[in-house]
Amino acid sequence: MKGRIKKIFENADAEAIVIMNSSSIDMTFFYVTGFESGLFENSAAVIYPDGGMEVICPELEESAAGGKVHIFSSNKEKFRILKDRLGAGKIGINSRAISHADFMKLKEILPESEFVDVYGAIRMARMVKDREEIGRIKKAGEIVSSVSDEVSALLKEGTRENDILAEINYMMAKKGGTPSFDTIVAFGINSSIPHYSTGRKEFEFPALMDFGAKYRRYCSDITRTFASGKEQQKVYEIVEEGQGIAFDMVEDGTNSKDIQNRVDEFFSKNGFGKMIHSLGHSIGLEVHDGFSMKEDFILKEGMVITIEPGIYLRDRWGIRIEDDVLVRKNGIELLTKK
Repeated sequence: MKGRIKKIFENADAEAIVIMNSSSIDMTFFYVTGFESGLFENSAAVIYPDGGMEVICPELEESAAGGKVHIFSSNKEKFRILKDRLGAGKIGINSRAISHADFMKLKEILPESEFVDVYGAIRMARMVKDREEIGRIKKAGEIVSSVSDEVSALLKEGTRENDILAEINYMMAKKGGTPSFDTIVAFGINSSIPHYSTGRKEFEFPALMDFGAKYRRYCSDITRTFASGKEQQKVYEIVEEGQGIAFDMVEDGTNSKDIQNRVDEFFSKNGFGKMIHSLGHSIGLEVHDGFSMKEDFILKEGMVITIEPGIYLRDRWGIRIEDDVLVRKNGIELLTKK
């Protein structure tokens, strides 16, 4: 993991960086450690500019870490170890993930240290994936693509949304993945709610399914909508064309906001107005892993993003299509099968 740690320090003015987990987890911990098992609540990783790293965790996680860790038995002992590892100097913290309690305790035990926010450096490092990360996201994409090939056969009269949700999650598990977020299955009017919570509505078109697989901690995220009738099919074709416009624009050096605006313009010309959500987002250790396509952000080769245009007719139904793509020098590599 030395390469990842050094990549963070390329944009971080710090002598050391401490990644702190409380009951909530900073996924950067797994980015720098590479640990595939374990929860590592209340653990920490201290990283250094030369790529070095020290992990502090309870005995519960020692086996998951492979034994190369500093073990503590109490919170007091954890912070004593951290004080010894960090010392005085300029210390980087991830402001978007560290708890207030942990930050205040660090300030208490290290009164002579200067704390600097390195969230930006972490964000930039994590957004451009290395070969191993891309391989895991590709596998996660293969899992959901395979599931999406099979799910249409399950749509039949009398089937309920929660039935399909259970089948999707079961199929992902059978293929080696776990859900990367709460699976959404929305029939009929429920498909007009972008972040719908799956219920027990019986099958009705359109049938929208938004789901993702996590493989060795890395995520995929797709949406498939099955439409019926001329009006739904027409809207589906517009959404699909909007996704194609985005696919054609994505490449190294393109501004994500320009792509968002271009698809919004296309939808507006067809009478539907701007999308009510972002065209997509970066993906990796987290489903939303750094930025949204609405931001004024320059895409770089090695980033993995979702492209998910959607049109929603209030109190009627909605159509969304989502796929995951790897940004290449002169275009994209599609990571989920259409």
